[in-house]
Amino acid sequence: MRKFWGIDPPAGRRRILLVEFFGRGGLLHYSAQLARGLAAVAAPGVEVMLLCGRALEAGVVPADVRLAPWLLTWNPHARPRRLPRRLLRAWRGLCYGAAWVQVAAVVAWLQPELVILGDLEHRLDAWGTRWLHRRLRRQRPSARLADIWHNLQPFGRAPGEGVVRAARWRVPMARQFDTVFVHGAQLARDFEALTGRSAHPIPHGNQDWLAELAGADPRLDERLRLPADRPLGLLLGALSPYKGVEGLLAALALTPPARRPCILIAGMPTAGAPGAAWRQEAARRGLDPWLVWDLRYVPSGEIAWYFRRADFVVLPYRAAAQSGVAHLALSFGRPLLVTAVGGLPELIDGNGLVVPPDDPAALAQALEQMSGDAERRRRWGQQSRQLAVVRHGWPVIARQVLAAAAPQLLPPEGEAECYQGMAAKEGARGVEVAAES
Repeated sequence: MRKFWGIDPPAGRRRILLVEFFGRGGLLHYSAQLARGLAAVAAPGVEVMLLCGRALEAGVVPADVRLAPWLLTWNPHARPRRLPRRLLRAWRGLCYGAAWVQVAAVVAWLQPELVILGDLEHRLDAWGTRWLHRRLRRQRPSARLADIWHNLQPFGRAPGEGVVRAARWRVPMARQFDTVFVHGAQLARDFEALTGRSAHPIPHGNQDWLAELAGADPRLDERLRLPADRPLGLLLGALSPYKGVEGLLAALALTPPARRPCILIAGMPTAGAPGAAWRQEAARRGLDPWLVWDLRYVPSGEIAWYFRRADFVVLPYRAAAQSGVAHLALSFGRPLLVTAVGGLPELIDGNGLVVPPDDPAALAQALEQMSGDAERRRRWGQQSRQLAVVRHGWPVIARQVLAAAAPQLLPPEGEAECYQGMAAKEGARGVEVAAES
């Protein structure tokens, strides 16, 4: 039989297919790391493939991950100018529908035993998952469809939307999956309350691989004029309304100037985020000497340097399920200051502070604590590194995923030593990467 898009015929092959609709950003990073973990722990002869968007960010997927960047999606970090918003949304809707047709075609050809989807935020996804579920059942009744439910509800990203979007279509969509995974025990309880079905809690996974991707030193101190005489807190990522930048500014204003840390806010504001208004508010409050803004998409090769330079990471989120940025902090051995939303409090175990959301006074007090004790930051950073290796190693997570979704793809019991060796190797590599950071 001929190859289809360069893929060998399915006869005699066992496959796992991960699908991430876009070719850049944190969700692609997550799927790539999970694909690597699955390949490490699956039974001999099981192939793992990651199907993603064609607008692929160069160099972000490890070389040992089998990648298929074919889906007809777009670069979510590029905003075409002089194009009416409605026309752009209509065109992207057509592209997204075509991408779902591609997913179904690849599944029909590969006949995988397990398909794992990522976060699904568009109404079209409800139709796509139902279609895909039926196709899988027809062509291979034993095949399973799973989803990593990263966020309980999708966040508002467009102008005028709230922090969280009401997406009632996601509730019936949950019934199309054989297995759903969420990041933490609290999110599993919230998911069951929302959908009426159970979910498997798994750790998010560390971000050690971004240390491997680190490029040349971008000389942040010189380029951004970072102060050398004050502790530096970092808020990094796509700056959506739910990230709580306004609350962070209010808390910083309440912190006594003599004990006020400098905060680096880095990342591209989403369409619904008032980047210019944030800066005007900071200037009005007289906070400019304590703030550094880097409002752009931070390339993956530079991310490690931001965390290496930071003294701590602050996540003042108003709503969240989990955070890849928090796991970057763990991986690079940085203490965390987070709000008590979603599964974020479960990441704090002797490595930082938790405050209530939308409480600038509590956040200000925590900022003062974090800023004022370098020895405590050092101890908390060491604990973050330990948690990244012990709780959030990818082979451990991958084995949990297969045990819940497709146990037949794990090695026989007699080969358990193989998995244990892989996990030990991953742990040792994580310790080395953390030490270098």
